[in-house]
Amino acid sequence: MATPDFSQIGGSQDDVSKRSYWSKPEGITSLLFLGGLGAVGLYFWNRIAAFLIEVTKNTLYLGFLMAALALVIFLVTSKDVRTAVFFLFKTLMRNITGLIIKLDPIAIMKIYIDDLKEKREKMQGQINTLAGQLVKLNKNINENNEQIKQKFAEANKASTMLDRPGMKETASLATIEGAGLQEMNEKLFPLQRNMKTVLEFMEKVNKSADYIIKETEIKVKLKEAEYRIVKESSNALRTAVSIFKGNPDKKFYFDESMEYIQDDMSQKLGEMKRAMDLSLDFINGVDVQNGLLSDKGQAMLEAYNSNQFKFIQLDAPQTSNRPIEAPKDSSYKGLLD
Repeated sequence: MATPDFSQIGGSQDDVSKRSYWSKPEGITSLLFLGGLGAVGLYFWNRIAAFLIEVTKNTLYLGFLMAALALVIFLVTSKDVRTAVFFLFKTLMRNITGLIIKLDPIAIMKIYIDDLKEKREKMQGQINTLAGQLVKLNKNINENNEQIKQKFAEANKASTMLDRPGMKETASLATIEGAGLQEMNEKLFPLQRNMKTVLEFMEKVNKSADYIIKETEIKVKLKEAEYRIVKESSNALRTAVSIFKGNPDKKFYFDESMEYIQDDMSQKLGEMKRAMDLSLDFINGVDVQNGLLSDKGQAMLEAYNSNQFKFIQLDAPQTSNRPIEAPKDSSYKGLLD
């Protein structure tokens, strides 16, 4: 029986093995799965993008927080930074203190004195309280001594009556109570002595504080008077110096006013000179006309005195008006024409 030729039907087995993955049936299935997955991704893309953006934002925010935390840890643990901050704070506080002191140093000194007085009054109240406690303690010791005397007297009385029942116990109890009161006084006495010593010391401190406060008040008063005199002297000297140097702002306006007056005067003097130059020709012409009229009047006066002047007659014939003869001087020629 002959073997069939498979090469004519579907190719050889080597050709089948060389086909790509995507051309095989499982490859087609993979393409369909990836396409469906891509469709689902496109459908939910908005949510996916929002999730990715939120994750990115949180990551950046976390990074910023970690950087800030690292910076804070560095600033706290760095010795140089702490030293620099300390000196910066100290410098700032010193500048603020200097500014406050410059505002009114005398008032600050008086506030200090008031604070000392308040502390002295508080100490005086404590001294009074301690003195009252000492009085109570002394009274308690004295009362214990009186009770001791009384108990010992009772013990002695009971000792003389030992034949009676219970007197021995009474004498013993009175002795025990007296001994207890004495022991109490022995413990209270050192306390009383210490309180007395403290009270005496506080009394001395109170007197010293009163002296210090009064001395400080005197110093402040003297310093206030001295400071006021120096300020007034400085203001007077500054005023005297300002007469020579002048206040910069006021001197500026003074110089500007002086310059304006100088410019205005120069302008007005220039205008006056130009007006005089322009009117000189007119004045000269007027003087010439006045001179001519004066000469003409003089000639007419001479003609009148020589009976040669003729008045204008309205009813007289025109031929009767003879002209006035002119003087022989050629300078008057043509004046009566």
